[in-house]
Amino acid sequence: MNVNLDQFAAANKASVETLFGVSGQAFEGVEKLVALNLQTIKTVLAETEESSKTALESKSPADWMKVQTAALQAAPQKAMAYGQQVQAIFAPMIAAQRATFDAKLAEAQAKFLEGVSGALKDAPGGDKLVALAKSAVTGVNSAYEGMDKASKQVTEAVTANVKKATGIAVKASKGELTV
Repeated sequence: MNVNLDQFAAANKASVETLFGVSGQAFEGVEKLVALNLQTIKTVLAETEESSKTALESKSPADWMKVQTAALQAAPQKAMAYGQQVQAIFAPMIAAQRATFDAKLAEAQAKFLEGVSGALKDAPGGDKLVALAKSAVTGVNSAYEGMDKASKQVTEAVTANVKKATGIAVKASKGELTV
């Protein structure tokens, strides 16, 4: 079996380029998350300052309680908005990385089958071995697709449950929840 160094070098170069592309996407996501967190901290500090000033200026315990209640009622909505922003940052990045992984997997499988076919094309019973290799690749693809589908369903279910729980918390904080 001959090893073509140019093909090997090209494959390694493509792998390194893919790695840097995926790393770049991840870094962009982290940058966006850091920016979101810094903005969130600034907002929380400003709101805390305003709330503290208002609480200190309150004339009665009832006025003070109104300030505190308003802050507590707003918290679930703010948490939900933050979670949605985090999800908006990571969802495209995860989708792009999944697409890159799927493309590289398909490419690797095609090259594997090409190599097996080339190596066994003149061997006695080689066609059966090639068919066996193709069958194995098909099995791997089916298993991967099943796991991928299941992971997407779990993600969707968790997201739906978090939204539902947050909605309930928002209603409860506003006193709109009836049992």
